[in-house]
Amino acid sequence: MVTAVSTRLRRSTRTHDEYVVRVGRRKVVATVTAHAGAARRWVHATRWRLGPRLCANGVATVGMGVQWTPPFRRATVRPGTLQLCAGHRCLVLQLARADADANAAVPAALRRFLADERVVFVGYGVRSDCCKLEEHHGLEVARTVELRSLAGMGNTSMQRMAEEHLGWDGVTTKPREVGTSRWDARRLSKEQVQYACVDAYLSFRLAVHVVAAPEPDATSSTSSSE
Repeated sequence: MVTAVSTRLRRSTRTHDEYVVRVGRRKVVATVTAHAGAARRWVHATRWRLGPRLCANGVATVGMGVQWTPPFRRATVRPGTLQLCAGHRCLVLQLARADADANAAVPAALRRFLADERVVFVGYGVRSDCCKLEEHHGLEVARTVELRSLAGMGNTSMQRMAEEHLGWDGVTTKPREVGTSRWDARRLSKEQVQYACVDAYLSFRLAVHVVAAPEPDATSSTSSSE
């Protein structure tokens, strides 16, 4: 049975858009922003929710992904977005806007979060993503785990992993026209938000399932992203 995925805009402010992405019966609140202040608030709220986990055994898991616009005329591939997911909260940071908007600089709080050795960032092809983040934005990620290695499924697709480990069929179906769209756009489409959010959320869910770790924010899945 195909697991239904849907996305709706919950609110829009001067600094960010907030979406609700439903994956089956689960709800993820996604903050989409190019604004340093909004990203900083998301990081602070996430650190607070991860606190008990960090105190318990000194490590927390965060799903991670990067999207980019396919290069034209052999131009350099630059990250368009960085998406992070912890529990039922996701950040889609529009990195491409950092090159064009003075308010879109990557906040120091996010740099420290990525460099925190107590936080493990899990993703599909995460090493390649981290190389691009460091090359183009000077973002250093201290600890990463490749999702395929963690799941012990070799070079299989994320969709197959979701089916095998979570019983979710069709969740990671990725329309090519969305994957190859303009991730450097000033405002992302609803389809782009869903694409990016599901990518990071599945990385998080698969990591939690495989290592049987408790989820952070388990009692706050319906709360605001800030």
